[in-house]
Amino acid sequence: MTASQKAPPKRKTTPARARRERETIVRRDAILAAAREVFFHNGIHRATVDDVAARAQVAKGTFYLYFESKETILAHLLLEGLDVLVQRLSEAYAEATPLPAETRLRRISATYLDFFQNTHDYYRLIMAFDRGQFQESVSAELYQQILLRSVQGLHWAVRAIQQGMDDGDFAVTDARQAAGMYWAALNGALVLISHPLRRELVALEVQTLYNGVMELVLKGLKTQ
Repeated sequence: MTASQKAPPKRKTTPARARRERETIVRRDAILAAAREVFFHNGIHRATVDDVAARAQVAKGTFYLYFESKETILAHLLLEGLDVLVQRLSEAYAEATPLPAETRLRRISATYLDFFQNTHDYYRLIMAFDRGQFQESVSAELYQQILLRSVQGLHWAVRAIQQGMDDGDFAVTDARQAAGMYWAALNGALVLISHPLRRELVALEVQTLYNGVMELVLKGLKTQ
């Protein structure tokens, strides 16, 4: 590197600069916490940036210093939910424990149902993100982070199915494709049961419908 190509000197972190950075993080986290309360209580579509700013006790302009839009802050909440889900799916897979592939899939399925029932606000946010126009409303970088987290969640189902294929328990030939179908079936059951009219139509409890779908999927994986 020539003298003319030298990298610019790094800015020193002074006590004042470090304090400002800490204050920025604290303020941003406070706005995110307020958004979590507002969106989960009022609903994703009814809640507004004004509501979030009021709950965080900041001016609306201050909100926009930290988050570009309502969709941006929703995307950050979605990343929180996906982090929770991915961690739980990882624990369900139990990589360090020797388990049959079918057992791993059953554990993953049970964990996802628990996420639906006991972390329902995050589940609704995931479903809303899938249905909306979020990709066009957030930055490409943020969208890629969401996509990566989503792939990480599906990764555990792929690995379980691949194990079943390697062990000769599952007859499918493409673990990634089969995992996509497995995931679609579980989500289909949960989305259906979330709608009051459709729930009345099928006349089944959540657990019964979900378990029945899971059994059909397992049977399909084993079919020659």
